[in-house]
Amino acid sequence: MSGFDLGRLEDLIACPECHAKLVVVDQGLVCAGRECRLSFPVREGIPVLLIDEAETLDEPDWQTTVGDSLEVEESTDAEEVEVEVEQENES
Repeated sequence: MSGFDLGRLEDLIACPECHAKLVVVDQGLVCAGRECRLSFPVREGIPVLLIDEAETLDEPDWQTTVGDSLEVEESTDAEEVEVEVEQENES
């Protein structure tokens, strides 16, 4: 299958509906926004970021799909904040 490495696109694209981060999952991209919960397909290696083509995930399905990714991201963000605070305190 040709196309882009979806992992590399993750930092460049956002949900077209709510502008939240998109999380790469098995065969697509899922919006990290709890209220939005759109799942976008990838066809022939190309993300289809059309709202009309997206599927809205139920809350439990969304949590299962993006929960692990969000936990990793939140812990990384928390660590970055701690480092910044420590650096400010040292100044």
